[in-house]
Amino acid sequence: MNFNINGIFNPENRFWSFIDKLVNLCLLGVLWALFSLPVVTAGAATTALFGYTLPLTEDEEGYVWQTFIRTFRKKFVKSTVCWIGILAGGGFLLYDLYCCIHLNALGALRIMAFAVLFCLIIVFSLTAVWIFPLTVYEEGTIRQTIGRAVVIAIGNPGMTVAIVSLYALFGIAVYYIPVLFMVWFAFFSYLTSYFYRATFRKYLKEEE
Repeated sequence: MNFNINGIFNPENRFWSFIDKLVNLCLLGVLWALFSLPVVTAGAATTALFGYTLPLTEDEEGYVWQTFIRTFRKKFVKSTVCWIGILAGGGFLLYDLYCCIHLNALGALRIMAFAVLFCLIIVFSLTAVWIFPLTVYEEGTIRQTIGRAVVIAIGNPGMTVAIVSLYALFGIAVYYIPVLFMVWFAFFSYLTSYFYRATFRKYLKEEE
């Protein structure tokens, strides 16, 4: 049995590659948390995070800090507008849901209003899941980005369910070990990036 001691210390072997990714994801999670602290910048920070995790799925990533900052600056305006829109739209829909629950109306009318509102909330939520990863690649207007996110979310239900399921696991992980919230977010965003990348690749091929 041959044992190559040099292989253990080879930075390109699988073990050290795994450790390198793990450390980078931890650093990425810290950067995401720090740049999200003003809250209003959370959208740009999330886009910057995906700017690193999406290339990471195919080992095309650069340095964490440089990649994060470059994407944050480049996509700041679009990401921030989208984030504010998500907060405003989500708040509006939740307020409508509250009013619908306490609506003094006939049973059938109340059920119909609740059903329509519930469908809108589902579409809105699933679209929001795709917005920031899509912003990494999308160079069009904000309206075009949102429109494409809606199409992708509805047109790829399998991918959307898989991504939502992973973020559900993220919620469970945070529940049990909340102190690692930022690291969990980076880790599960990295896992979802495999699904995002596969979907985006299909749409990019169609455009070509």
